[in-house]
Amino acid sequence: MNAFSVGAMDRERYSRSRRWNSECLTCASLLLAICAPTVATAQSNSASRVRSEIFVGSPAENYLRYLQSIGLVPLYPWSSRAFSPRELDRLIPKDSAHPWAARFRRSSDRLGPVEYDFIRPTSGVRFNTAFPYGSNDGPVWAGRGLTSSIVAGVALRWKPVSLTIAPMAFRAENSSFDMLPTPNTGLAAFADPLYGGVDRPQRFGASAYSQIDPGQSTLRVDLPFVSGGVSTANMGWGPGSEYPLILGNNAAGFPHAFVGTSEPLNIFIGNVHAKVMWGELFQSRFSLVQGPTRYISRAEPGTTRFTTGIVATFQPRGVTGLEIGASRFFHSIWPVSGIPRSYLTKVFQGILKKDLPLDVPDDPRFPPGLETQGISDNQLISAFLRWVLPHSGFEVSGEYAREDHAYDLRDLLQEPDHSRFYTFGMRKVFRHSPAALTAGRVEIINFQLPQLSRYRGEGEIYFHGLLRQGHTNRGQLLGANVGVGSAAGSTVAVDHYSRNGSWTASWVRDVNRENGSYLLLGVRNPRSMDVNHALGFEMTRFLEAFDVTGGLTFVRDFNRNFTRDVNNLNATLSVSYKLR
Repeated sequence: MNAFSVGAMDRERYSRSRRWNSECLTCASLLLAICAPTVATAQSNSASRVRSEIFVGSPAENYLRYLQSIGLVPLYPWSSRAFSPRELDRLIPKDSAHPWAARFRRSSDRLGPVEYDFIRPTSGVRFNTAFPYGSNDGPVWAGRGLTSSIVAGVALRWKPVSLTIAPMAFRAENSSFDMLPTPNTGLAAFADPLYGGVDRPQRFGASAYSQIDPGQSTLRVDLPFVSGGVSTANMGWGPGSEYPLILGNNAAGFPHAFVGTSEPLNIFIGNVHAKVMWGELFQSRFSLVQGPTRYISRAEPGTTRFTTGIVATFQPRGVTGLEIGASRFFHSIWPVSGIPRSYLTKVFQGILKKDLPLDVPDDPRFPPGLETQGISDNQLISAFLRWVLPHSGFEVSGEYAREDHAYDLRDLLQEPDHSRFYTFGMRKVFRHSPAALTAGRVEIINFQLPQLSRYRGEGEIYFHGLLRQGHTNRGQLLGANVGVGSAAGSTVAVDHYSRNGSWTASWVRDVNRENGSYLLLGVRNPRSMDVNHALGFEMTRFLEAFDVTGGLTFVRDFNRNFTRDVNNLNATLSVSYKLR
């Protein structure tokens, strides 16, 4: 290597270092400019009301979950959300001896017999210095550069009928960054290069990316014992919050109809709470699946999918605070000929593949002898447990799930860990008083390859052969945002709440991708695991006219795209405006 080459490399490193330092200083200055003055001025106790904004994954929902463990919120099942207005009437604490009591006071006004409340207009910006970063934020995809969003709406209630309209719009600057190479061209060049083209783009195009989404909007009727409605809101199934296995708030909600119990029903041996839903899933423009909207053949599987699912919880009598349950979620082809009748009751069919009815209409384009049984769908199924030890401030939870059916009972008993993934979580309130509450939480997820990969195909979590979009909606994962196929993650966080706001400090480790082949070739590759470590801090302050939230997260991506280490600084800022 000659002196000129060495000098060029040094200049490039120096230039990159200056850019990185400049970006770090810009983000840090932005956060300090927001948070520093608010600490001095945020002495007002006029916290804005959030009763109509307790959506899946929201800070208010997380706060209520802590209150449940210290006895201020009833021991209500937490694994089937979002909560209805009827359920929130039951969950909102009557006791005001907690720091955010003012935020949960009933704030709705009346127009004749109709109660109404505003979803506060909230504008936010996110900034990533090196690569896309962000999760559990609904429709938003935060690319490199600046991403801005806005949400607003209204909540109406008349007797058992309630309507929430809360649309969201966002725009990602979507600056360029290094991606894994793919053999695809056109829009497909941005698709995920691994796992059969699952619809999880590395980048949403080569220019700015924007969406307008109906957001957390729902029309529902809650009668005694039963409820039903239509919605585009996110659902939270299971006890996971950072890493939901089946459904959470990582992607945009999808249009669906639902029916279920309006509250847990007493069946003597305990209480049962359940919901069934039917809906439609969409793909992004960057999916490898192109062509007709509906399924025609294996070569033309359609760009939309039918989905149905069920979630049920049981609180056994005599075991205070225990909640056990299960969920089942199907992706199915949407035939041109229309939805087969069996789709409507699919969630009640057998769990073994060989016992399933034929869902695919007669199609001469299937090769002779092809086993069509069960190929028209992909099933995710889970069992979960959550135990809140009353008044202790402590809860523990776990969930175990499988991707796709077992073939028969022998297959299920012999290899229950085939295509498995699981989570474990704990929460603890350390200190609480009417003025402040401090708590911590730990959550892990794992779907790395088990030992079964030595002799059986594994690593097909969140994607499927026929339904190639995978467990996604509009290009983002419906479950945990920690990779596809084989990945893992862990989060440790401390939350502090006061009458003037809150702060959260967190450490996150997420495995994004793995590509090692040591068992096959006996060659060790030190770059075979792409993994993030992130240290973050977020602060919220309540002011007279609005609430301000600022956050700063440093991310170190080891072996990004299986090549080199990359640093990223993620800065966030949002303002919620009080309308009264």
